[in-house]
Amino acid sequence: MATAVVKDTTAAGQEIDVMAGKALKALEIFKTFNQEQVDNIIEAMTKAGVANERYLAEFAVEETGIGNVEDKVIKNHFGTQVVSDYMKGGKSVGVIDETDGIISIAEPFGVVAAVTPTTNPTSTTMFKSLIALKGRNVIILAFHPRAQKCSSAAAKIMLDAAVAAGAPENCIQWVTQPSVEATDALMRHPDVSIIIATGGGAMVKAAYSSGHPALGVGPGGVPVFIEKTANLQMAIDDVIASKTFDNGTICSSDQSVIFDDKATAEKALKLFEKQGAYMCTEEEKVKLEAVMFDKERGVPSMAIVGKSPQVIGALAGIKIPEDRKLIMVPLTTTEGADWMSHEKLSPVLGWIVAANKDEAINAAAVQLEFGGAGHSAAVFTENEAIAEEFALEVHANRVMWNQPSVHGTIGALYNTLVPSLTLGCGARGGNITSENVGYKNLLNIKRLARRRA
Repeated sequence: MATAVVKDTTAAGQEIDVMAGKALKALEIFKTFNQEQVDNIIEAMTKAGVANERYLAEFAVEETGIGNVEDKVIKNHFGTQVVSDYMKGGKSVGVIDETDGIISIAEPFGVVAAVTPTTNPTSTTMFKSLIALKGRNVIILAFHPRAQKCSSAAAKIMLDAAVAAGAPENCIQWVTQPSVEATDALMRHPDVSIIIATGGGAMVKAAYSSGHPALGVGPGGVPVFIEKTANLQMAIDDVIASKTFDNGTICSSDQSVIFDDKATAEKALKLFEKQGAYMCTEEEKVKLEAVMFDKERGVPSMAIVGKSPQVIGALAGIKIPEDRKLIMVPLTTTEGADWMSHEKLSPVLGWIVAANKDEAINAAAVQLEFGGAGHSAAVFTENEAIAEEFALEVHANRVMWNQPSVHGTIGALYNTLVPSLTLGCGARGGNITSENVGYKNLLNIKRLARRRA
């Protein structure tokens, strides 16, 4: 016997119910579109996103107080133009492939419920809208309350461009009165086909318990192993570029640098300082720890998320010179007992020296186990065997070899990974996929199998 659907009669539930009804009507129309029509819509959305990338970056920083404008411009460009370039020519309508007698036929998954974070609000909104519509899905977005206005602006830009290019009305909608209740009502609505959730752990868990298929993410906690054969200048430049990007707000930003050799560490730390790092004392570390974490919840304090080294230092009573790009703190362990080995979502980076290669790799594995299982890791080495050993031992689904973690993990820039702002963490991270999520994850594939002789 089928289970009866309990209707949500709250104000939030009623708003979602109305949007779901509109979404289903838009979906029925969108299902009739051919590949050329879909691709024209994607192109129009991309152009609109790129044209507004700076406006949206400024809006996001103004509303949230997180990150910096120039890096958010890059995020917005990545979430539109780079993602669109990857999708260009990709089949997402009807017969998309035939291999070994199996004819693959793409259909839309349906109504996509999408949740977006405060750290990457506008870029994630545009990214999810693009990958949803590429597969002829329709999408309903729920934004983080602290980023409601800028996220709504991004969604409206995408919607207006899509409709002007021929997409059905209401193909992109969003919750107008943000709340935990509204987001929950959206994720649990019976007409939702799949959820794509980016944000905090509690929200992602709620997505997985909604009763619908869900594409989620996990926390970062990225360890970086700088092995003694590494090109130190490249390694330090890459780590700084990654860790300071948008003030450390991307989940795949570096959290701890691990050395396997004392002499290498001494040279590297001098380079870090020369390149703009502020080297903390043990006393300053204690002061930073006191202001950087919400220890009851086990997460970074919102007061420091995406803030500059100078702002974070001032909160801790430490004067950080204006020319310093990041703060570096010595670690006693990567096992979590030292709070500075936790995810920090800010330009604050831990460092530790292991006795040898094996202990260094183990330190990286331990860090991922407690704070970022299944996410990402980085290794700098000129020894391919060590790079492969590192990748085999650590529980990360993206291992960046001789490239910045942030810029590498999101794909397309330093490698051929799928460009994405939603990074799956696989079984270790409690996610259904270990991939960089893209439009193919939002296609429902039917397979016509030819009879074999």
